Amino acid sequence: MMLALLACDPSAIDTADTAVVEDTEITGYEVSTWTDPEPLVAGSTGELYVQVTDQDGNPIEDLQQNHDRLVHDVLISADWTFFAHLHHEDYYDVTVDDLKAGTLHVPVTPPLAGRYLVALNWAHDNQWQSNESAFEATGEPPMAAEPDTTPVAEASDEGVTGTLAWASQPMAGYSATWTVTLRDAEGNDVTDIEQYLGADAHAALVNTTLDWVSHTHAYVPGMETMSPSMDMPHLYPGPTVDFRYVFPAGGAYKMWVQLTRASQPGLVYTLPFVFHVEG
Repeated sequence: MMLALLACDPSAIDTADTAVVEDTEITGYEVSTWTDPEPLVAGSTGELYVQVTDQDGNPIEDLQQNHDRLVHDVLISADWTFFAHLHHEDYYDVTVDDLKAGTLHVPVTPPLAGRYLVALNWAHDNQWQSNESAFEATGEPPMAAEPDTTPVAEASDEGVTGTLAWASQPMAGYSATWTVTLRDAEGNDVTDIEQYLGADAHAALVNTTLDWVSHTHAYVPGMETMSPSMDMPHLYPGPTVDFRYVFPAGGAYKMWVQLTRASQPGLVYTLPFVFHVEG
């Protein structure tokens, strides 16, 4: 999945108050993203809008729910310090007008000035779709000039610690297998993982230049052939969760693993890891 800066339909917004994100055409669809206000300011909350139309400019009114949401918005800062996985439905009702316009939006508070990747996952006509865009935030403080690529194999969030282990050193072009083992603040195994957004765990992956980004899930046999309308089975109560993926190139990557527990309903744990793939 290579970075494509997507086109915006200026007629859909008041261009005096919103930012148009750079754009390229997607075969069969046009995906437009913009922010309000323009530009977003570090430390202040604005809105990120996503509109899906066909190539004649007609809104796609029947976006398909996939992993329990219509559009998944993954935001990553260029210095890797900020990550968010957002959905319109987590903040607002989806109205008839939203659907007719093929447009959804989420609140965004960029913590730092600089460039942010927007990776979108959605579905239509029972086909997975993904697009990428970007926006700039102004203000202070600025992001670091580049991400910290020091390997991180252990990460904690809200009292849960995850440890990353590879079956073997990941190699570009070959299927990599890894496990995240989860323990609570007392060192006990976490054994009450429940599904979050239709999967036992999610993993967002990005390279150092943000020109490659992807999103995968806890490994399920046959998952590569599953359609958006299918439910993934619950295979991992814990303490381990398995993943598989083929990385396209060598280099440093960051990964954010997200999951939930039955004992803490509504709390999403986000565990960031940094690793290197051999070229």
